[in-house]
Amino acid sequence: MQKTFLVLALLLPALLSNPEPSHAQSSSSSQELDTNILLRPDAVVEGQYVTLGDIFSGIDVEQADIPVSHSPQPGRQTVLDYRWLYGIAQRNKIAWRPRTTADQIVITRASQTISIDEISEAIKDALVDHGIKPPFTVDLSGETFQIHLPVDVPAEVEITGLDVNQRTNRFIASVTTGTQTAQRRTYRMSGRYFPLAQVPVVIEPVRRGEIVRPDQVEYRNVRSERLPAGAIRDINDVIGKEALRPIKSDEPLMFRDFSNPILVRRGALVTIRLFTANMSLTARGKALEDGAKGAIIRVMNMTSNKTIQVEVVAENEVRALPAMSQ
Repeated sequence: MQKTFLVLALLLPALLSNPEPSHAQSSSSSQELDTNILLRPDAVVEGQYVTLGDIFSGIDVEQADIPVSHSPQPGRQTVLDYRWLYGIAQRNKIAWRPRTTADQIVITRASQTISIDEISEAIKDALVDHGIKPPFTVDLSGETFQIHLPVDVPAEVEITGLDVNQRTNRFIASVTTGTQTAQRRTYRMSGRYFPLAQVPVVIEPVRRGEIVRPDQVEYRNVRSERLPAGAIRDINDVIGKEALRPIKSDEPLMFRDFSNPILVRRGALVTIRLFTANMSLTARGKALEDGAKGAIIRVMNMTSNKTIQVEVVAENEVRALPAMSQ
């Protein structure tokens, strides 16, 4: 026992004076950092793989194309953190290490998109081929997503299946992208179609009492089941009419909200004309009530102070009715 203590006492100074290097010291000394190699903050990739060149700048050209990870799905992102990046750098003998635990890179997969509107148009064409008579609109209200495709795949959509219930106007469509490619995908989408009716609408608000001009009206498609009873369907039933209340734009127009414009106002001075086979007479009168074109109203003859019935023919102009004139 005393011999053992003696040996340790002799060896201890030597051990303290020549300590064995730690693992951290050996690893840091075995690979010096290259200040030209930098971590990119983000990268956009088009292919299926992320390469060293996508992650680091300043590396050898031979290393830049080495794939190190699968890229995210088209249109998606992924974040590579400092631990993963340091591991990749060590395995590929890249003289880089993270400065802080916040070091990371955001990888985005480039894509081309097919919008929900494009999908709706494709389904609409398929419904026509199925025998649904246009015009109609397709409602995919429960579907709001976009389809993201790789940049090397044609941005086309094909309806590869369609089930239609014409009693409820419901359908289920198989929407396929990337046909005849390795990126082929099929999505099942459900919705409804609604028949449309063409009706006139005003394209700008119309005030009460305003006469509707031709340039204020145009036809629009409206879902038939939303069209109320009494809606105007002919544009000629609107043009030249007077609005009886304020009219909003882009809404179905109702017969009850329009009338022929008032050409003669109560109390207004009017010209009374009387035409017979042998003569034509005019007189001045005072309107006792409002009247639109073609309306029969009462007017007081200013010369005889008698009340007669007349027909409104123009603004402040009336025609005496021979059988009724006094």
